[in-house]
Amino acid sequence: MSALLASGDVTSSNDVIADLARNLRHDAARAALLFDIDGVLAPIVPHAGDACVPDDTQSLLAALRDRYLLVGLVSGRGLSDVDRMVPVPGLARGGNHGLEVAPPGEAARVVPEALPHAAAMRRFVAEHPAATLAPHGVWLEDKGASVSLHFREAPDIAGAEAYLQRQVDPAARAAGLRVRHGRMILEVLPDVDVDKGTVVREIVRTSGARVALYVGDDRTDMDAWRAIRDLAADGALDAAWCVVADQPEVSGEVRGAADAAVEGTGGVLALLRDLAN
Repeated sequence: MSALLASGDVTSSNDVIADLARNLRHDAARAALLFDIDGVLAPIVPHAGDACVPDDTQSLLAALRDRYLLVGLVSGRGLSDVDRMVPVPGLARGGNHGLEVAPPGEAARVVPEALPHAAAMRRFVAEHPAATLAPHGVWLEDKGASVSLHFREAPDIAGAEAYLQRQVDPAARAAGLRVRHGRMILEVLPDVDVDKGTVVREIVRTSGARVALYVGDDRTDMDAWRAIRDLAADGALDAAWCVVADQPEVSGEVRGAADAAVEGTGGVLALLRDLAN
């Protein structure tokens, strides 16, 4: 496979993506293919609970699983939600931004570092009921090990975001929890040093892969890109490919951190087909 592309040298050139797929097909027995879900495999929708991964995409993931060393999903969603959305057996899965991990064929487990924070997470959920959040256009998604506060559907987006920044963010920090601001979302997590990068590093190292692809679309996916780049720099991988599923909501920071781009979920589907050829 060709050497790691320069960070920030993003192109949506069909030739670049075709070359990427060709090299990965050539190294299929040594390759790990990893994908975020929302905005990558599943189109972004106003309510996260309505998101779905198309049947064609699921069928291609199953085909890739049978051809490549490892195929995996890495998401901010809890793993129970990941398994509901992509009921394809034999995939590696990372959920809750690295707080949950499941190698192929294994049940999900919460990383040990997060367990002491469980009580604080439950108190935070109890202190932020729907009756308090709804007037601000915010709803809480309880993922067990973490929570997400969504405001994509708020009548007043700016007002909802201001409420989260001024009220909820400080309350979470005061409770000893960690907060992370994303696209129309506020994540509240245990204050432990795990992220999509830590779970990707574990999945890739355990698999024995020598080349890796990660496709993402948000700031949290930059941690995964950093992880596989670090593995390549350390000699644990021969090559790493960091691809963004580009769309209007993708920030310039994320776009600039990728090596190559495809156009949204449709472009990811085309890449899956190319990888399966």
